[in-house]
Amino acid sequence: MRILFSITCVVIAWSEFASKISGEWDGFGADFTTEGKPIELPESVVPEAYREWEVKVFDWQTQCPTLAQPQDFLMTYKTIKLLPTVGCEADAATRYSIDERVVGGVENNVSAFAYQSGGSYVAVWPIVDNGQCKQLELEHCLINPQDKESRMRIVQVVHVANTAIELQSIRVFCEQWYGPFRNGDQLGGCAIRDSAFASTASLRASEVVGVWQGPSAVATFDSSQNVSSQRSLLYLNFIQDQ
Repeated sequence: MRILFSITCVVIAWSEFASKISGEWDGFGADFTTEGKPIELPESVVPEAYREWEVKVFDWQTQCPTLAQPQDFLMTYKTIKLLPTVGCEADAATRYSIDERVVGGVENNVSAFAYQSGGSYVAVWPIVDNGQCKQLELEHCLINPQDKESRMRIVQVVHVANTAIELQSIRVFCEQWYGPFRNGDQLGGCAIRDSAFASTASLRASEVVGVWQGPSAVATFDSSQNVSSQRSLLYLNFIQDQ
């Protein structure tokens, strides 16, 4: 049976989504090649101790302070990379970079956005170069069904040329909800429940083969240029198969 939610239900779903997504999300992030191989961090950011021990570093410690307004269809979040540290110096880590994203409102910079009330979402971000969009970032944020305070964000960077789309790289973040939104002022440090993952062993094929089932959802949206970005989110319709 297909269920087409009304605009009223979308408003309620957004309010529930906002309560699930807002807060301080801390964890680790890593970049991978299209073949799934982890990419080592630049030598310039790796502590001298690691270089002396010949330890390769693939993971950034990250923060992702996120705030969604329950009534205004507005969400902002920052992906903050921290310079690698040794041991529990992570409590006083230095920021390396900050990437801020906005969904809705006058500062909206997302091309497409779909969400579910549980806190998961899909977003398409354009990468603009000299006024032209040559690359896109397709981001999936997936909440752990068994642990609502645990999630993964998978970002696929693709190059667009005419009608061809080519995968460039993959970025993965494993994050835990650390507390209410504080705009990144407080870091989980050694209290973070996640750990670096980029160089860990891959799952065996026997652990993933088989039949997987689950609910599917389709999102449609009004992309008319006559409708503001904020109002476009209001017209987001969800169709779910059951």
